[in-house]
Amino acid sequence: MRGRDISSITRFAVLASAIAARPLTVEATRAEPTHTDGRTVFVAVGLDAGDVRDAVAVQAALLAAGTLRKDLMMRLARHRPAVAQRYLALELGRVAEQLDHVLPVRTARRMKSVGLRPVSRSSDESLDRALGRERIASSPDWAGALRPSRLRRVSEEDLRASPTDHDLARLGQLEEEDPQPDDDNTDENDESKIVNLLSAPGIPNPLGDAIQKLLGMGRSGQDKNQGSAEIPVGKQRFGPVGRNAKKGSLARLVSAVLDPAPAVGTRYPEWDCHKGAYRFDWCAVAEYDPADIESARDDAPAQPLLQRPLARVGIEPQRHRRQSEGDSLDLSALVDYETDRRHGDHPDPFIYESSRLTKRDLSVLVLLDCSGSTAEDSGGRVVFEEERRLAGDLTVALERLGDRVGTYGFYSRGKDAVRFLRVKTFNARYDTAAKRRLQSVQPSGFTRIGAAIRHATHVLQSQALAKNMVLLVIGDGLPYDDGYEDRYARADARQAIKEAVLQGIGVAGIGIRSSTEPEVLEDVWSDASFRVIGQSGDIQRHLRGLLLNALSVTRSNGRRRELLSEEHHGYLRSLHAARRSAMNTYS
Repeated sequence: MRGRDISSITRFAVLASAIAARPLTVEATRAEPTHTDGRTVFVAVGLDAGDVRDAVAVQAALLAAGTLRKDLMMRLARHRPAVAQRYLALELGRVAEQLDHVLPVRTARRMKSVGLRPVSRSSDESLDRALGRERIASSPDWAGALRPSRLRRVSEEDLRASPTDHDLARLGQLEEEDPQPDDDNTDENDESKIVNLLSAPGIPNPLGDAIQKLLGMGRSGQDKNQGSAEIPVGKQRFGPVGRNAKKGSLARLVSAVLDPAPAVGTRYPEWDCHKGAYRFDWCAVAEYDPADIESARDDAPAQPLLQRPLARVGIEPQRHRRQSEGDSLDLSALVDYETDRRHGDHPDPFIYESSRLTKRDLSVLVLLDCSGSTAEDSGGRVVFEEERRLAGDLTVALERLGDRVGTYGFYSRGKDAVRFLRVKTFNARYDTAAKRRLQSVQPSGFTRIGAAIRHATHVLQSQALAKNMVLLVIGDGLPYDDGYEDRYARADARQAIKEAVLQGIGVAGIGIRSSTEPEVLEDVWSDASFRVIGQSGDIQRHLRGLLLNALSVTRSNGRRRELLSEEHHGYLRSLHAARRSAMNTYS
């Protein structure tokens, strides 16, 4: 590539971003083959001009298809470079088939032509094959190379195809315009909004010129009757084309970057108190992993004092056999006793059974409010940091007791963008990586708490079913989001809590120096356990009472949980109202 060509490769950033479904930049490199670090595609200057586009597309596609997952790169980094090239050669065919709908036609055809058969079903299978003894041809030079020793030091957020929090924030700022109706009488000089944006008269815009040239977009001439000039068709203008011209896919790729992304996630209803009915499939909740940032470390040890109040929560009766005393006879032990006695041996006198509260059967989902309202500084200390620390201490204590515990965070940016952050799932350990994920979570967005509680209820029931289930919310308790405020928001949050209780899940809330008005907190949490404390260390005095009170509303008696009818729930709520009123604090 000549100097002019090197400076012009940045225009392929649009193509790379469209394929990877995330912002990417493109730069030239003189000393290395084409590769990517998760944020930038570095293109080797020795490539022919025709290979540059395909090289950029391949590296972006590797990101989008999960080829560069951090766990895979860590495994590859332990082997010789030839293994990485074998892995890349195997992945080319798989990636081409998986992303055939977004890759340029020529690029996909080239990738498939050099891909090996049979095509791997996953990147994990490709790595296993690369580590084996199978004969695998080298990948072509234009496809570039992998740098696993560098990629293993890159954050997991930069190596996965799902959008990051920063990307979601940018998408949230885009406004989706209503499509204009087709009208035969519409003025032919009505310019495309995208063309107007990219080609403002008198202002040099190299990126705009590049996009227009790639897409065949432009302004129509002043003379409406120019025979061979651009012809307006809908909202695009197309130049003259030959008889063998084909419709390209680049417009689809660019629209993936310029257009707002559709809502993703699980849909949940929302309670409309003004109509007294649900708005079905109203909110979308999507789960994401927070960034695993190595610099985010929690050096302070967890509070051991939380284990003691939690030790007597979620205890169920358990039968103990061969006891010296008890409430019934152990028939098996009694038979052994009589057999030994008749044979003249010394029989074992432990022939009783007793029932004691020794069996732990408890699942807890710790839900941390990560909205921007928790970032306030109170008394020289940031409230969110204390709440985040409390969530970690609770997770450690419950895991040490042998209970099933999951830790999540949440925030929202509108009804179609409720984010559920996986810090620790129920089947995972609270290890160093999980602790770093918790420490990397920062306050952001708003609090559509009703949707978060409904999704937490679903997670508890589907992943951690137990006789005693608790949803423990840590935050300021203020429900607020776009179109979600005042009486409407409070009623939906209260309804979501009620739904959880009716499904056998106790709900409790903890706020540290919450600045939310006491009247708002009481309106939302009057039917559940909630307490505002001065600092995280104060919770040990109230934790056991909060959880036991939350569980008491879900039970028909002191021993077993069952799904409640609304009438039964109302009875239990009134039965425990005095105790709850004495325990709850809102300021």
